[in-house]
Amino acid sequence: MSLATNLGMKLLVSGTDFPPRPPATRLRRIVRTLVFLALGVCAFFMIRRIDGRALARAVAQAQPALLAVAALLSVAQLACRSLAFRTLMLPVIRIPRFRSFRYALTGAATSSLAPGRAGDFLRMYLLKRDGNVPVSSTVAVLVVDKIVDMAAMFLVLAPTPWLLSELPSWVGRSLLALAGLAYGLLLFAGLIAARTRTPRWFAAFHAGLTVVRRPSLLAWALLPATASWLLDLTCIFVTMRALGITAPAASGLLVLLAVNLAITVPVMPANVGTFELGAFVVLRPFGVPTESCLAFGLLYHMAQVLPVLGLALLDSRFISRYQSIEKEIRS
Repeated sequence: MSLATNLGMKLLVSGTDFPPRPPATRLRRIVRTLVFLALGVCAFFMIRRIDGRALARAVAQAQPALLAVAALLSVAQLACRSLAFRTLMLPVIRIPRFRSFRYALTGAATSSLAPGRAGDFLRMYLLKRDGNVPVSSTVAVLVVDKIVDMAAMFLVLAPTPWLLSELPSWVGRSLLALAGLAYGLLLFAGLIAARTRTPRWFAAFHAGLTVVRRPSLLAWALLPATASWLLDLTCIFVTMRALGITAPAASGLLVLLAVNLAITVPVMPANVGTFELGAFVVLRPFGVPTESCLAFGLLYHMAQVLPVLGLALLDSRFISRYQSIEKEIRS
């Protein structure tokens, strides 16, 4: 079973009020298999025209200094995300800033090693173990965190229609869907949080939604969330510059949107394949050579994943924590 499923079973055994993530159903396995096959077909048509030597030259000619800057931007992005989550958790528990960053680092590293939402399950487990935070409360805050994240992403991507005259139709629809989904979920969460009487089994989740009734905290969380997307966008531009890719400024915004749409359904650990495919599909119409598109996708992805894994491995506590959790789950 996956790490996420094992963690869910462990949370149930430990007496939490949140049900475990169920094992993969037949429908879920079928959907994941179909997505995997579709990715394989797309990768085949994408790779068969690629000159391996040209790809190797494109990667080798990348400027290491700029790639190092991109890696640092990814770490700063993770720090901003941890700060946003910490702000939203304030009505439930006050997490020290450095500990919040380590939770985010551990979760991101785990998601890079295991498919699905294993990182979120691990964060629930750690908050339950270290701070006795009900898992349902953490789930509620994670939901709000995703809503704030979507709203921040929309704010960053909103200028795209004015920067690109011939905008692909899927971009406008995606932006409208993103804004509508964020607003609808926030409204729904606000209606639930406004309820004064809730069943006992729902109390912990309701407590986690308390932050929705505090606009000041939502605004303070929106600031680092927006900063994280701006850092991500800067990372895209820096990686393109490292490879010598010249494309309109709107291309970076489109890459940001396409990559995050492509990884919406987590199929592979660290979203291997879907991440690169999203970048490739956007850059190719701008006249960027095929090998440069793929080199960008690979290096941009590495700038996102390798710094997180490197910091996590340097943190001896992450290794011991991961091993201890595995032992507790198996026992």
